[in-house]
Amino acid sequence: MREAEFKAWLAAQGYAASSIATWRSDARKVDNAYDLDQQFDLDGGASMLAELTYSRADEAAGAPNPSRLDYSGPLYSNLADCRAAAKAYFRFRNSEARPQGRFGELDREAVLEAVAACDAVADVAQYVAGLELGQPAKYWLVLDGKRYPSKAIVRDALARRGSDWLPGGAECKTALERLGFVVIDWPALHRARDAFLRQMPDFSDFRAAAGAYWDVERAYKNALIEQAKAIIARGDDDRAVGESLYRLLSVGGSGLPLSWRTLSEVQNANPDLRDRFYTALGVLARSDGPLEEAVPAAARELEALRDAGIAGLRRGEVLSIPITVWATLRPDQASWFKIAKIDEMGRRLFGRRLFPQTEFRDANLAEWLQLMRALFGLLDKEFGWHPRDMFDVQGFIWVALGDEDESVPDTTETGQANLDLGEGPFWFLGAAFGRTEDQLDRFFEQGFWEISEPGERHREQVLSMLPGQRIAIKSTFTKKQGLPFDNRGRTVSVMAIKATGTITANPGDGERVMVDWDPPFEPREWYHYTYQPTIWEVYPEKELARHMIAFAFAGQPQDVEWVMSKLSNWRDLATFEEAEPEVEIETNALDADPENIILYGPPGTGKTYRTMAEAVRLCLGLDRRNPLIADTAERGQLQAAYHILREKGQIAFVTFHQTFSYEDFVEGLRPVPIKGSAGFELKDEPGIFRTMAEAAVSSPEQFVLIIDEINRANVSKVFGELITLIERDKRLGMPNPLRVLLPYSKREFGVPANLHIIGTMNTADRSIALLDTALRRRFRFEEMAPEPELLGKVDGIDLPSVLAAMNRRIEYLVDRDHRIGHAFFIDCQTKADVDAVMRDKVIPLLQEYFFDDWNRLAAVLGEKDKGGNFLTCEIIEDPMGEGGEPLKSWRVRSYFDEGAYTRLVSARAASPSDLEDQA
Repeated sequence: MREAEFKAWLAAQGYAASSIATWRSDARKVDNAYDLDQQFDLDGGASMLAELTYSRADEAAGAPNPSRLDYSGPLYSNLADCRAAAKAYFRFRNSEARPQGRFGELDREAVLEAVAACDAVADVAQYVAGLELGQPAKYWLVLDGKRYPSKAIVRDALARRGSDWLPGGAECKTALERLGFVVIDWPALHRARDAFLRQMPDFSDFRAAAGAYWDVERAYKNALIEQAKAIIARGDDDRAVGESLYRLLSVGGSGLPLSWRTLSEVQNANPDLRDRFYTALGVLARSDGPLEEAVPAAARELEALRDAGIAGLRRGEVLSIPITVWATLRPDQASWFKIAKIDEMGRRLFGRRLFPQTEFRDANLAEWLQLMRALFGLLDKEFGWHPRDMFDVQGFIWVALGDEDESVPDTTETGQANLDLGEGPFWFLGAAFGRTEDQLDRFFEQGFWEISEPGERHREQVLSMLPGQRIAIKSTFTKKQGLPFDNRGRTVSVMAIKATGTITANPGDGERVMVDWDPPFEPREWYHYTYQPTIWEVYPEKELARHMIAFAFAGQPQDVEWVMSKLSNWRDLATFEEAEPEVEIETNALDADPENIILYGPPGTGKTYRTMAEAVRLCLGLDRRNPLIADTAERGQLQAAYHILREKGQIAFVTFHQTFSYEDFVEGLRPVPIKGSAGFELKDEPGIFRTMAEAAVSSPEQFVLIIDEINRANVSKVFGELITLIERDKRLGMPNPLRVLLPYSKREFGVPANLHIIGTMNTADRSIALLDTALRRRFRFEEMAPEPELLGKVDGIDLPSVLAAMNRRIEYLVDRDHRIGHAFFIDCQTKADVDAVMRDKVIPLLQEYFFDDWNRLAAVLGEKDKGGNFLTCEIIEDPMGEGGEPLKSWRVRSYFDEGAYTRLVSARAASPSDLEDQA
């Protein structure tokens, strides 16, 4: 056999050195008896593998050795190991060891030689510089838990073989993957890491038996692992073990990996099929063979059971059930499996579509395990997080990529169905509480649908739902890779239909309806969905609506080409004019109309929320009337979209301050230690503005840079010569594009039209009138004023009147830029909440405004004489007895009585002269 090449292939797969030695040893035994290359050339090894087949039942029955291999020990495990090694060798032979075309100039051994050369240099930057290449930004080769610059490795390997080919970054990624190596999108992994740490802020190490990660992700899994081991240790037969394991992993708790709905379908199946199902799981759990043998055998048995009548064993179940059962008992080898998350992991971190076929394939399983091993090594050696096993890798993926509920579509063709649509409406409903709490299983189990914390409009919609009307559960996300049509590399919005049912009753509480759910099915994806609200009411009056209703409720396929031709008619599906959905239009990103906006206003006027909405609107090309932007009830979905876009790098955030400089914002020189020397050299390093501009200029997407507190820095110094380049007509792709030569990197630089800038400005810090004239000419200013009318009464307190009264007095005593925003009070539900805002936020803010001039502060609160509403004023006499003026000592009262707010509104604000007379 070709042992040297096989060894290089195994190394590329990410196996540990001990595993590689075992695979090679077992493969040699088989090669000596059968000649592996001859068997591969004969029929791909099929007849030889059939001859090596030997089950645990065969061993128990004393069946003889069916193979040419000479074994005196346990036949089942030895033959299983040899079968697995032979399959690995045949996968190696099936792979493109020497791909055709220019890719054929590269081989695995040369790649490993280049990796060794990189290790010998010890400093990656020095290695890359020696090849006269720039530092890698995106793609990195992963090998044995370490990362290597993929382009540099490929260029070095090609040079070692005398090739003059100089492939680019994407070509290098393809070349390495064709040879069986793993290449990761390093910025994507960093974004995933940041997302993980945002949700697990106290995390530092997987070995810690405390903290959010332990409590949420790990502790209950450890308990299930121990319970599973106890089940297989019992004297029960395989069928009983299989049923106990499935029930353990599907019912009786939250966060379980297997579906209780599938359990229900198995229980209702033919008894013989049910027995086969549980027995297959028991045999799998107790198998002595390797994963590569045991899991495929169980998966194919599940496929056979599906064909025989257990329809619930869909593609996702065939994959997840055997892998999850095996992993629960052997977490060092595999992890729990959810096809939606695995698909997302492959696309976002590796740019691959995993498990693309509808049937189980050994090669797909091997590819996933290879990527999981690569992530394990990176989490261990690059992040220093010390994962204990594959369950920690799975926990990282589930948490980090948990922002989207993406599912792999059922690719089975569905014929046209005749559907009597009737009058409608048809309801398309969300089923997630917050961003990640999917309630679908609970809805199925209890036979209803409900909405969490509905607003007034949502209550009205729920109350209007009638028995007999049809509903569909939807989840929404965006997708760029693996589309069934050519979208020219651009992201498309997607709606996955996850379940359908018929309303049977409406309890009249405005929160839920009872539902007779249809049998479960694999989620189906409708493309060019455009961010409709949680409750979407659709009538079949328009052709586009009828197409979507037929897709969701009759299983008809989507005619994507036809839908794309009708995108301008999306407004036909809306049922309320104030929330018309956007119109999706095919555009070139550089043809975009760039926006420079500054949102300004006093503290607490909602600038943060408005900034988030504007950023999402610009990135997705939405109309301001779209419910995602205009409807505050959709705040959760808006936040989810914002975080997804930040993780994708389309939105970036920076805060200006007094010392912020051009070098921080655009580019500057940073000292870099010289290897082997005590000295350093200066190298240019891009700031956030240059980074975003360079990302935008090479992308079809829209990008947004948010500059918080834009008025706190010296804008002229921060932008420098680039202040002209942000003008609309000076952008790249616009009528009068300009480029400049940057001072440190000596690069030509321009600002693309698809990079929008949103600034925020707290007018209490600095008036808009004091802003740099150059900045004022290049930005559109939108005032965010206090809106008392957004508030209501809370425990009898008239909050609109309270806020309006204080702001009138502040405007008189200071100016309108220092008024108080409505957002301070927007979440108040009780008088205690209002009291806390007054004591902890409003009064301290007034102290800042008046520099501890308590007389003027008291005037704003409507206090007179010695206070009594929110303040107490104590008169302190001259302790020297020398006739000094008495001193007023003010303090905030510990309790605000019921009438304090009424007196605040009705009291006359004292003028400065009045206060002087009283002093």
